[in-house]
Amino acid sequence: MKKICPSSIINTLILSLFFLFSFFNQAQASSSMSLTATPVRLGDDFSISLAPGEKKQVQIKVRNGSTDQVVLESQVADFVVAEDGSTPIVISAEEADLRWSLATWLTLAPAEHTLANEEVAIVNVLIEVPKDALPGGHYAMIYHRPINSNPVVDSGAGISQRVGTLLYVIVTGPINEEAYITSFNWPKFLENGPVDFSLDINNESDVHINTKPILKIYNLFGKEIESIELEAKNIFPKSNRSFSGTWNKVWGLGYYKAIVESAYGSQGGVMVASAGLYLIPVKIILLTLVVILIGIILFISVKKRKEASKEINPVASTTDLETNNEEPKNPQQEN
Repeated sequence: MKKICPSSIINTLILSLFFLFSFFNQAQASSSMSLTATPVRLGDDFSISLAPGEKKQVQIKVRNGSTDQVVLESQVADFVVAEDGSTPIVISAEEADLRWSLATWLTLAPAEHTLANEEVAIVNVLIEVPKDALPGGHYAMIYHRPINSNPVVDSGAGISQRVGTLLYVIVTGPINEEAYITSFNWPKFLENGPVDFSLDINNESDVHINTKPILKIYNLFGKEIESIELEAKNIFPKSNRSFSGTWNKVWGLGYYKAIVESAYGSQGGVMVASAGLYLIPVKIILLTLVVILIGIILFISVKKRKEASKEINPVASTTDLETNNEEPKNPQQEN
């Protein structure tokens, strides 16, 4: 049997502790990194509207919330949105669609910052719209990251040690605004609530839209009994976004019609969808009918017993009466 040297065991333990200590320090350093970019979105309210060939300068800020001094670089990149319709995914210049691209129109000054703890840097963003720019929305991300950090792959959500501002620029001109409610998921039948519902909106416009669906519920007689406002959301061009809500009605009886309306765009467009629901507590109704039926059966049974009892009692009374009316025989008359 081979003997194990005690010194080798000690060396192995020391080496393991060293690696664990190094890993802990790296994790702690990474977790202490805190950067904040403001605003998160700029121009999403259609406030940056420029004509082809026009220039405009805007400002954004980045704050170092770390405990140590940080050297940051600011860069621009085009992005697309993930399938959820909201998460930005940074893409390279080669992947960018010129129809929506904005990154090449932007110049940052300064593009590098040395920030102490809680220090804020201001970044000037010069927007230069080409003369041949297509009307509609153009979008880019201005992001900031530590220069001394490891290179980060542009993979969108989950990018470590990177914060940014989404910039929305509208180029004036003929802009198509078109959006649809592609699905409205409203149950057709329920025994009881609450009633969950959802809808999907597809934006086929040349620009992003901001829309806030409103659900109105009507009873069988056409009277509005409930109005539910959903959260307003931005929807990028050629993308879908989902909305959901709940009608907090537990018990009901009858037919209810739901109509959802959602206004969008600068031209007063309105999307409309409708669906119907039968809200009927079947189990409770069946249980009630069973109880009523049992009650009726018991009532009839008791009534029949009483009637049968009355039919028997008169016969007995008549017999007793006849017996009492018979005159007793006189023994002397018999003789």
